[in-house]
Amino acid sequence: MVHCTRTLAAGARCLQIQQLLRWGSAHLYRSGIESSWSEACWLWEAAGGGPAWRMDRRGVPPTHITIRFRRLVDARCRRVPLAYLTRRVGFMDLELAVRPGVFVPRPETEELAEMALTLLSTLPKTPRILDLGTGSGAIACAVANTRRDARVLAVDAAPRALACARTNVRRLGLSAQIEVRRSDWFSEVDGRFNLITANPPYISTNELSTLEPEVRQYEPRSALAAGEDGLAEFRRILAGLPFHLVHGGHALLEIGHMQARGALALANGMPGLVESKVHNDIGGRARILAIRWM
Repeated sequence: MVHCTRTLAAGARCLQIQQLLRWGSAHLYRSGIESSWSEACWLWEAAGGGPAWRMDRRGVPPTHITIRFRRLVDARCRRVPLAYLTRRVGFMDLELAVRPGVFVPRPETEELAEMALTLLSTLPKTPRILDLGTGSGAIACAVANTRRDARVLAVDAAPRALACARTNVRRLGLSAQIEVRRSDWFSEVDGRFNLITANPPYISTNELSTLEPEVRQYEPRSALAAGEDGLAEFRRILAGLPFHLVHGGHALLEIGHMQARGALALANGMPGLVESKVHNDIGGRARILAIRWM
């Protein structure tokens, strides 16, 4: 048994791993983080301590790992997003790199990616897909990883997002399928596509102050805010769809759960539209607008 003469808060460095994890979990819980134990374990691994479930928690870690772990816990207590601290996030069956300044993909967007794959299963070989506002490249990578004959153009206007997307494409071995390009929506896009996907900003100006601290304080405002009604960027995307979808092509656009009526009204005013429908997410909230183009 190792005896420490000072508490962790006072700077002790010789606590056992189990004690450090308990301290981290309690610290996180007091800061309002409900999944405090699992997050403490993830932060421990991010600090270089290895997977917490595979180690002897009675051991005493090196000082530099203890210091790094404490700093990560303190940052998480300030509500820095967990993904920014671990530099990774799970999306479908992939592990993606993320970094500060890049929008963190959400579970709701996984449902959009799954719907895209269902649509692609009905399309001929070598479909062309355009992923607008790709961010970390989550949708593009998930689609290309499953549909290996797909050719994907992933675009974003933010340099940090593009760098992150390129990292994920390279790490996942998808460079032959996915091109990452800088473009403000359709500004640098040519040609037509079988499927267009997008998770655009859809938070209204009034809603920004109600977001969780992780989102409001740390995630890029350009990936969140979209004018007074939250549909400003949605309108820009709709305006470009007629020029970039093939006949019979599809578009899947993520929307806010209160935007179904407004999004449908805008979509139904488009010339050449065959069908538009809002699909609910697993929680029963409006989440995806599906469009089919004539």
